[in-house]
Order: sequence, then structure tokens, then C-alpha cells
Amino acid sequence: MLVWAREQGLVTDAGEEKRLAAMRLGAFACVAVPGTSAQDVELTAQWAAFICLVDDRFDRRGVDVRPEEAGALFDGLLGVIGGGAAWPSGGVERALDDLWRRTAPRMSAQWRERFVADYRDFALATLEEASDRTNRARLGLDDYVLRRRRTITALPMADVLECTARAPWPGLPGGEELMSALRLAAADVAGWANDLVSAEDDLREDRDNLVTVLSRERACSPRSAREQVTRIRDRRLEDFHVLAASLTAMAAPGSERDRVRSFVTALGSFVAATLYWLGVTDRFDVGWSPGHRSM
Repeated sequence: MLVWAREQGLVTDAGEEKRLAAMRLGAFACVAVPGTSAQDVELTAQWAAFICLVDDRFDRRGVDVRPEEAGALFDGLLGVIGGGAAWPSGGVERALDDLWRRTAPRMSAQWRERFVADYRDFALATLEEASDRTNRARLGLDDYVLRRRRTITALPMADVLECTARAPWPGLPGGEELMSALRLAAADVAGWANDLVSAEDDLREDRDNLVTVLSRERACSPRSAREQVTRIRDRRLEDFHVLAASLTAMAAPGSERDRVRSFVTALGSFVAATLYWLGVTDRFDVGWSPGHRSM
């Protein structure tokens, strides 16, 4: 993964390489796609690296990103996956072009449309967030929760796992709503668990986080807010398992049930991998914050 990131221009010096290694995205990929080929584990880790490093351009530079700057970046990225870019110009565009060429041809036209829609929604939510930072606007708890499931990039990553885990969206009549609900539950668990781990880092950088938003809205201490967010996260994880069981029970016996089980298992592995990875990653360590990077 490090060699690939260097070749694509995602990392440009030894410090950036060291930080990417400290993220331990290979550990995430191994849990997310167990039992698949080494190539699929590698592709999963590379997608995760791309997603994290794009996110870090907005969250961990030590400066507020202007909405027009964010818009230019996403115009280029959406051009790559939407067929509008003749040749990727920057490091992140070149990396996405490489990932897209190795992923999209393996999947259906419907999958490609869904991935583009999910990534476009992530881009829009990130632009909204950049605008709010520029205007010093603060979201209420309910609005933050709705946006967080869009900025966490969990849905595009779940799309990727349909490919690398060999578990595409099943054609289950009447099951579309349940499958969408399962994906949203996975995104919420990922986003809220991430916020628990990154709370101190976000506080240092004056970024909204579910812990700080809840503390502000309910006028409670950060410790109490963390405890409440942990309970909220755990209840959402229970929702995920209930939805997964309902979806599996809904499928008719035979090959259809096998496809549904593969899809549900892949999402379950994604949630488990995210929770495991957040317990071992050094991505949010204070040593990587802007004020410490030159040390």
C-alpha cells in the first residue's frame, strides 16, 4: 500500500509515509475482507488509504478549507469516476483513476451508478461542512447526525467491499428498503465510533464531533457526552444486527438467500473491521496534528 501511495503521489515525503503506515489500514482490510485473495485485500487497503487521505485534506491540515477549494477538488474526482476527466491531473485524481480502473469493470452498471451517487453525496456534504466552517456555523445534534453519515465515506467504502468481498447487492424483491437501512446503520456506527476515537483531535482543531455537539446541545460535560455517545453507538449497532437478521430471514431458500447472506456478511465484516481498526490505528494521535508534524 505504501509503495502504491508513493507511486500515485498520495504521499510525497517520509513523514507522510510514516503517518500512512501508522494508520494501519492493512489491518482494517484484513478484517474487512477475510477469506479473499491477497489482491482484493490490497485493493481494499488502497481504497481505504485514498478515502482517509482525501478526508485529511479537509480535517487535518490545520487550516480551514475554502468551499471553492473543496469544490475544485471534488469536481476533479467526480470527473474521474463520471467519465468527464480525460486525464487525471493531481495525485488524488491519479490514485482514484487507478482504483476505479481496477474496480468498476468488475461490477455492474447499477453498482457504478450507485458508487458515483454515494461519492457525490459525500462531496456535497463535505462542501456543506466547509461552508459552515467558513461561516462559523454550528449544527444542532439532529442535523449533525444526518450529515455525519454522509461525511464518514462509509457508503462508498461499503460499495467497494461489494467488489473486494465478492458480495454484490442482491436482487431481493421487496428488500431494497431493508438493505438501504442496513447500510445506513453501518454508516452511523462507523461515523459515531470514529467520533469517539477522534474526539480529542477534533477538539484541538475546533471541529464539530458528535461528542462535542452533544455536549454543547445538552449542556453536559465531555465525559458525560462520551458516555452518552457510546450508548447511542451501541444501540445503533444493535439496530444493525436486527436489520441483518430480518434481511436474511426475508430471503427465499437457495441461491438468492446465499447472495443475501454474502451481502449481509460483508457489511457485518465492514462494521467489525471499522470497530477493530479504530482500536489499533494511530491516525488520530496528537503527534500527527499540524502543530506537531515538524517535530
